[in-house]
Amino acid sequence: MKNFNICFSLLLSVFNLNAQNTPHEICGYQHEVERIMKSKPNFLKWQEAWFREALDKYNELQSSKRGDITADTLYFEIPVVFHILYNNNAENINDSLIHNQIVELNRAFRKMTKDTSRIRNIFKPIAADVRIQFKLATIDENGNPTSGITRTFTTRTTFATNIYGSYSNNMKVGGSGGKTAWNPARYMNVWVCDMEFPNYIGIVYGFATPPTGAPNWDNSITKDTSDLESGIVLHYKVVGVKNPLAPSKYVEGKTAVHEVGHYLGLRHVWGDGNSANGCLVDDGIFDTPNARVANATCGGQNTCVDASNDKPDMTENYMDYALDGCAAMYTKEQAFIMRYVLNNLRPGLPYREIVFDTAVAPIEGLQVNVYPNPIGGSKTLKVKITEAVSQPYTLNIIDMSGKQVITQNFMSNVVTPVEAAELANAVYYLTISNQSGRIFYKKAIITQ
Repeated sequence: MKNFNICFSLLLSVFNLNAQNTPHEICGYQHEVERIMKSKPNFLKWQEAWFREALDKYNELQSSKRGDITADTLYFEIPVVFHILYNNNAENINDSLIHNQIVELNRAFRKMTKDTSRIRNIFKPIAADVRIQFKLATIDENGNPTSGITRTFTTRTTFATNIYGSYSNNMKVGGSGGKTAWNPARYMNVWVCDMEFPNYIGIVYGFATPPTGAPNWDNSITKDTSDLESGIVLHYKVVGVKNPLAPSKYVEGKTAVHEVGHYLGLRHVWGDGNSANGCLVDDGIFDTPNARVANATCGGQNTCVDASNDKPDMTENYMDYALDGCAAMYTKEQAFIMRYVLNNLRPGLPYREIVFDTAVAPIEGLQVNVYPNPIGGSKTLKVKITEAVSQPYTLNIIDMSGKQVITQNFMSNVVTPVEAAELANAVYYLTISNQSGRIFYKKAIITQ
């Protein structure tokens, strides 16, 4: 990042709906920013504030040499619901495309795709395992079993409104040919619909709502977690890997990866500038090099020469436009921003599960009691493991940034108090590991 103030002031030039520029706008993020700013003109100032807050935290963690995650690495698993809107059979895409799209999302966010071979050596040290995963919802809003996929016939033949790629948000409105979101505080809603206008010049293949519940926002702002427009929209032809209807450059399922990045707070790596001022505009992330404009091809282009630590354009980044054949990574700071968004700007998604990579199966015949939860009053947590023969165990309490805030050794078959008076009121994660250091018990706890 080179100039933060210029970065956000110049972002005002957004989504031009004319035949000359729009065909290149395959993502509707800038259109969403424009729409938000009509009613919330301070949006960019607030966005800058929370980017600064997040990156200050990142730099603090790095300077302490702690990192932002513990050795018992945790990651987030977000429940997702896909709303399929169809006017014909082609638009009513098969479940298999939804399932392989989830697989591709998980591989991309865990840096596990075969495409990581595309990452050039200069960028490999900052390519990140974001430690976020996604799963189709298994329980709906009413507590009933679900496949995580809804299907709704619509009388609308397209949700685009002209040949240049403009569109309405009616896909999110049940009474306007769309499907009303499931509670966005509990699910990541993804609408799949037709975004193609007849004889189009420009088309938006996907767009996402940026988070709008950032710190320091005034009370008149509707929080993102309660906004029924919160979520992601994808053109039905680009959903999934090897979608038979996909254009040749959109067969890898990368559009969804890109849009989820926006949903979790990321901007385009070129900062949404144009060729005239692009090198003065940035995405707010320090470890993505500046680029003059969006890239549509892979390669060694270097459109902005920086005074120090100059690097070529990061065309392998998921937040550029060179997706299929190029995209293969998020950076460490992008990963931190997305986890920050989950912890602070989309707080309703703690319905997500917290999973530990080192977890092992529960030990047969062993009972674990951790109480009370929530922890109130004197903030004393009690833990007891009951088993045939007493053994030593280790309890860890981890805050939402991944910092270990309490570590305590204890023996089984005895009630052990854990003093939590120093902890601020928040959600934490508790783990218990055995003598070999393997975690076999994990639980979310709340102090209040």
